[in-house]
Amino acid sequence: MMRWLTTRTLLFISLVFGQSLLYAQEQQQQQQQQLPTWQERYRFGEMTSQAPLRIDGLSNQMVIGFGGRYDRVVERAQLVLNYQTSPAIADTVTQVRVLVNNEIAGVVPLSAATANSRQQMKIALEPRVFNQYNEIRFELLGELKNGQCTSASTSVWFELLRDSYVDLTYKQLRVANDLAYFPEPWFDRNDFTELQLNLVMSPEASARELETHGILASFFGAQADWRNVEIDVTRFQTDAPQWDEDWRQRWPQGHAIIALENGVRPWALRELADVQQAQVKVIDNPAYPAYKLLVLQAPNEFSLRSTAATLVTHFKGLSGASAKVDIQPILPREAYQAPRWVAVDRPVTFAELVDHPSELQRDSTNPTPVQLELRLPPDLFTWQKYGIPVDLKFRYTPPVIRDESRLLVSVNGEFIKGFTLGEAGTENTAERVRVPLVLDSLLADDNVNIPAFKLGAVNQLQFRFSFGNTSDACKTRPLMNAQGVIEGNSTINLQGYDHYVAMPDVHLFAKTGYPFTRWDDLSQTIVIVPEQANDDIVTTLFLALAKTSAASGYPATHVRLRTVAELQPDEFDNDIMIVGQQALGAWLVKFGDTNLQQQFDGRAIAGQEKLIYAPEVVLQNSGPSAAVVSFASPLAEKRTVVALTATTDSYLARIRDAFNDAALSNEFEGFMSVLTPAKVAGFSVTQPYYVGTLSWWNRVVYHTSQYPVLITLFALLAIVVLALGLYRYFARLARRRNEA
Repeated sequence: MMRWLTTRTLLFISLVFGQSLLYAQEQQQQQQQQLPTWQERYRFGEMTSQAPLRIDGLSNQMVIGFGGRYDRVVERAQLVLNYQTSPAIADTVTQVRVLVNNEIAGVVPLSAATANSRQQMKIALEPRVFNQYNEIRFELLGELKNGQCTSASTSVWFELLRDSYVDLTYKQLRVANDLAYFPEPWFDRNDFTELQLNLVMSPEASARELETHGILASFFGAQADWRNVEIDVTRFQTDAPQWDEDWRQRWPQGHAIIALENGVRPWALRELADVQQAQVKVIDNPAYPAYKLLVLQAPNEFSLRSTAATLVTHFKGLSGASAKVDIQPILPREAYQAPRWVAVDRPVTFAELVDHPSELQRDSTNPTPVQLELRLPPDLFTWQKYGIPVDLKFRYTPPVIRDESRLLVSVNGEFIKGFTLGEAGTENTAERVRVPLVLDSLLADDNVNIPAFKLGAVNQLQFRFSFGNTSDACKTRPLMNAQGVIEGNSTINLQGYDHYVAMPDVHLFAKTGYPFTRWDDLSQTIVIVPEQANDDIVTTLFLALAKTSAASGYPATHVRLRTVAELQPDEFDNDIMIVGQQALGAWLVKFGDTNLQQQFDGRAIAGQEKLIYAPEVVLQNSGPSAAVVSFASPLAEKRTVVALTATTDSYLARIRDAFNDAALSNEFEGFMSVLTPAKVAGFSVTQPYYVGTLSWWNRVVYHTSQYPVLITLFALLAIVVLALGLYRYFARLARRRNEA
C-alpha cells in the first residue's frame, strides 16, 4: 500500500512539475514574441540649431522637424511646450496654432497677464499622424493692443524655450526578412537619433575578422554622417550555456550583425550550415525575434573580409532573405575622392550638395536661409588666395514696386554680399560672388576682410531671401506668393589649389579623419592593435573607423590591421593609427620615440609615462586620463602617426565620448590633446612638418613669410646688391664715354 502511494505521489509530482515546466516555457515564448515598447524624448534645443525659437507678427511661422523609423510605430505622443510671450498681445485674440504634419493638434491661447512668466502647456497628439519624417508647425495669430497695423507687429511675439519637448511611445514592428531594405533596419536615414550598432564577434577574433567588422562599422558610420554612433561589441559562445537564459542575456537586444566563417558558430546559430560560396542573409534575432540579425558567411576569414567589402560597395539592388556574394576585386581609390568633400578637380554644382531640389527654394512663409554644407579638403592651400569663386544664379518673384527685398549671402554666419531683388526676377549675370579665405590683408579690398571658410570643419554657405514688407500705411507681411530659388546649376570652384598643411594636428583628425581620409578607403592606412585586443580596444577601433568614414562618406574597404611585430618593411610608407597604450608602447620600443620627444621638449605633462610611454615623469596621477597624440612617422617621410591611448583601456571610453561630442572635439588642438574627467587640454606643436605638394617657389615664399625680420634683411640685401650693380653699370658707362 505504501509503495503504491509512493508511486502515485511521484507520478503526481512529476505531472505537476511537467506542467509547470511547460507553462514556464510557454510564458518564455510569449515573452520573446511580445513586441517591445519604449519611450523617446525629443528636446527642441537638440532638434534644431535655430536660436531663439521665436515667431512674431512679421515672421509668424516656425517649423521643427524630426524623423522616425520604418520598423516602429507611435502608440502615444505628448507635446510639452515651455514658452514666454510678449506683454503687448491682445487678450482673447492672440493665439498659437500647433500643427503636426499639417494637421491641427491644438491651440495655445495667450494672455498679456502671464507675459512676464514662464508658461507650460501639454498637448496630447494623435499617434496616427506621425510618419517617417515629421514636422511640428507653430503659427502665431496675434494683434497689438491699440495698434492700427496689428497683424504684422514685431511687438507681438511668442518664444518657445529650448527645454520644450515631445514624448513619443514607440512599439517595435516585425519587418520582413528582406535585404531589399538594406541598410535598414540597422540604419534608417529618417532616424535623427544616434546610430546604435551591435556587432557580434567570436571570443578570439582574428585580425581578418576585426577588419571585417571594421569595414562594416565604417560603412554604417558613413551612412550615419552627422549622427552620433554608439557601438556595442558582443562576444558569442560556441558551447551550450549551463542555463538557457545565459546566452540570451548576453545577446544584443536590438538589430545586430554577425560575420561567420565555416566551422565557427555561436550556440544560438548552431543549426546554420557551412557555405561553399560567400553569402549574406537576414534572419530573426535568435534571442529577441522582434529584431533582425544580418549574417555574413564565407568559407574562411579572408573571403569573409572580401564579402564585407563587396557588400558595402555593391549593396544597391539586393532583394530577398539571402543573397550569394560574387566577391569583386575593389581597386584602391585615388586621393581626394571623398564623396563628402567638395571636389577639387572640377566645378561643383549646388544640386550636388543637397538631397532634393526643394532644399534650394524658399517662400515668404519660410524665412529660414538656404544652407549648403561644404566640407573642404583639410589640407587645401589657400595662402595668398583672394577667395573661392562661387558662380551664383537665382530666381525670385519680382516685387510689384521697388522695395527692400534682398538676397543676403553669408558664410558660417558672417555676411559676405547682398543682392537687391529688382523687377527682373532673376540675377544679374555680371554679379559673381567670391567667398573670402583670409582675414585682414594690406592689399585686400574691404569686402574680403571677414572670417570665411574654415578648413578642417563643416562650413555653412547661407542664402537668405528677405522679401519686402513695407506698404504706404505700415508694415505688413510679405505676400504669400513671394518665392525665391537658388539655381541648382550654380557652382563653386576649387580648381587650381594646392594641398599643403602643417602637421601634426589632432584637430584635423578629430573633425575630418585627416590624414587617413586623403585616401577615403584607407588604402594607405595601417592600424596597429595589441596582440590581445579586448572589447575596449575593439570598440574604440570600430568607432574611430566609423567617424573617419562619416567625415569622408566612403567605407574603409582597404583598412589593414597589424600588430607591431607583424608590420613589414613594404608597409612602412603608410599613415599609422595606433589604438591602445600597449600597442603604442610596443611601437615606441621598436621604432623609437625621437619624433614624439621633439614635441615634448620643454613641456611638463602630468602622468605622461603611463599615458604615452615616455620616460620623463612630472607628476604621477592617481586618476584616469586619455590622449589623442600625433607625430611624424619614423618609417617614411610625410607620413603621420595618430595614437589613441589612455592610462587604462577602459578609459578609452573618454575618447569615444569626445568623438561623439562636437564641443569636446572642437577643443582638440596641436600634436596632443589630453582628456581628463574635467576637461580637454591641448598642446601646441613645437616641431611642425609639412604634408602635401607645393612648387619650390611657393614653398620658399610661404616659409620665409613667417619671418618678417628675415624678409626685411633679404629685401635690404637685394636693394644693396641692386644699387651696387647699378653703380658699377653707370660707372663703367661713364668710363667708356670719357675714354671716347
